Amino acid sequence: MQEKLKWKAVGLARKTQSLRDYIQKEKDEIPVDHTSKHTKRQRYLDELDHLLERMEKIEKILIPKLESIFRLKFTTPELIMFALSRPSIRNIFEDLNTHFNNDSNRPLKEEDLMELASSGEAAEVLALIGDSALDLTIVQLLWDSSLSNTGKLTEKRKEVASNLNLAKYCDQWELYKCQLNRFKSSEYEDIKPETIYHEKGTLVESILGVIYLEFGLEVLLRIVPLIQ
Repeated sequence: MQEKLKWKAVGLARKTQSLRDYIQKEKDEIPVDHTSKHTKRQRYLDELDHLLERMEKIEKILIPKLESIFRLKFTTPELIMFALSRPSIRNIFEDLNTHFNNDSNRPLKEEDLMELASSGEAAEVLALIGDSALDLTIVQLLWDSSLSNTGKLTEKRKEVASNLNLAKYCDQWELYKCQLNRFKSSEYEDIKPETIYHEKGTLVESILGVIYLEFGLEVLLRIVPLIQ
């Protein structure tokens, strides 16, 4: 039997905290009259504080909630943080990498920062895995050997996997408010409804991707009926 897919933790929260502590130390050591340097570092602090606040919410509120709903215990909880990372997170860590370019005492190596910067891409992969696993799970749950009912299977699959349906569970699980993104991101009213539905559906698929990676198809077969 093929070995289950795996994804290792990288210390996203811990490394983000170390970056925040280092930037704060830098800011504290800058003379008061160097306003531009203070402003630059405060901008970094605002971004990192925003991420750390969301990470704490994910760790202390969201993950226990999802574990209760799904009746399981995530073995690598950091994967939930990856699942909720948005592409804009790359800019934060790339900017910091540039900032530390000539700093021999930098808190993280370039490869570590680039690994953190890739969190948004990790979320896209998790959504791809979740989308594929969801399709296979729906087919297994709804399979009917009668050829005359094959059309109904297709329609039911579209209904369950639609962004509109998945968005309902994104709201119930409160995923949207836990996204890891840039501090100054677009507000609800600036985005078309269909775009929001798509983003919410993608978040649910990412969570399902984590479940598939951690527990396999058998657990998804138990969980997917919750979103029908």
